[in-house]
Amino acid sequence: MRFSDPRQAAGHSRERQEAYAAKWAAEHGLQLDDKLTMLDEGLSAYHQRHIKSGALGAFLAGVEAGRIAAGSVLVVEGLDRLSRAEPIQAQAQLAQIVNAGITVVTASDGKAYSRERLKENPMDLVYSLLVMIRAHEESDTKSKRVKASIRRLCEGWRAGTYRGHVRQGHDPDCSKVPVI
Repeated sequence: MRFSDPRQAAGHSRERQEAYAAKWAAEHGLQLDDKLTMLDEGLSAYHQRHIKSGALGAFLAGVEAGRIAAGSVLVVEGLDRLSRAEPIQAQAQLAQIVNAGITVVTASDGKAYSRERLKENPMDLVYSLLVMIRAHEESDTKSKRVKASIRRLCEGWRAGTYRGHVRQGHDPDCSKVPVI
């Protein structure tokens, strides 16, 4: 489970993702391993914080070390919960998991990504890449908009035309805004 803004913890993101996983497991006669539930609250998949310092990074390390058994299933709400990195990176992360014999299930659309299924239907690999492209572009656009907004506020501070609070993230470092 992952969501990028800690404020989402107050909503239904976690419950929705838990329900997806429980429903999928029940429909397929599997039992969820509640000892290995991964929770990356407030860790960005765009900036890869869930890989660098989160549960998904620990999971990938476990995959690499062989501690996650082949035949395991990783249930995620959607591929955008797995990664919002540049598509080539996101595809490599999915490939690392799948190549270790682990099936990745996207519960929101019922797709399953495994070596066998991708061999039978390689267009699912193309579909996954398209989903990853969309997820990355969505996050990239939001990032650019927020940075532009903060830049305008910093410029307003410098010009003396803005003295309000910065509502996006933390207070900006106005020293990094070029003087025009």
